[in-house]
Amino acid sequence: MKTIPEILRGCLFFSGKSTSEMTMLLEHLVYSIKDYRKNELIASEGDPAERVGIVLCGSVEVQKIHPTGKNVTIAQISEGQTFGEAVLFSKENVFPATVMAIDSSKVMFINKREMLRLFTSDADILSRYMENISDRLLLLNRKIEILSLGTLRRRIVFDLLKLAVKQHSDTINLPYNKRVWAEHLNTARPSLSREICCLRDEGLIDFTGNKITILNREALEGILR
Repeated sequence: MKTIPEILRGCLFFSGKSTSEMTMLLEHLVYSIKDYRKNELIASEGDPAERVGIVLCGSVEVQKIHPTGKNVTIAQISEGQTFGEAVLFSKENVFPATVMAIDSSKVMFINKREMLRLFTSDADILSRYMENISDRLLLLNRKIEILSLGTLRRRIVFDLLKLAVKQHSDTINLPYNKRVWAEHLNTARPSLSREICCLRDEGLIDFTGNKITILNREALEGILR
């Protein structure tokens, strides 16, 4: 079983640090650790966001809950990954979404004052923190771009072509399961499955499990024009 210093080495904030360096850092760091049961609420939308969460084990989801009761998964966060950092220093530092444990999970919390102390004592941590914020903004921009495409078919095709470029291959390994993908595309899972099957039946793609192969890139690109 990994120790906390070993887990934190996998966190972007602390990447590049040795286990011994992390052990020394923790000796002078004020933090708390809390255990959560599966489906237990960690933070509700609108709660004060006064600390950063780092998942030490398990998995949590950031969800947007609409007035209709429909949940949209914004992000899945696993060991070594973080939540809450994007709003920690906002003037309106409240959680913009709900955070829930989807497995039995253990989360470390570091408050704003301690994060500021880390920034002033270690420029590398500040740099990694800003890098993480920038990556989150790019991810949000990508999601907005997808949702602005209109039809589900166009959203699917756009996502597949982007993933193909990122993976440098026309055979794509989906980085999420079908449920998360459907929520990412703002649709129901049955609707996603039907449209994927239509694209396959038209000879544009083929798929097995979470692996999708682009068979006719030109035709897919034409859907986006």
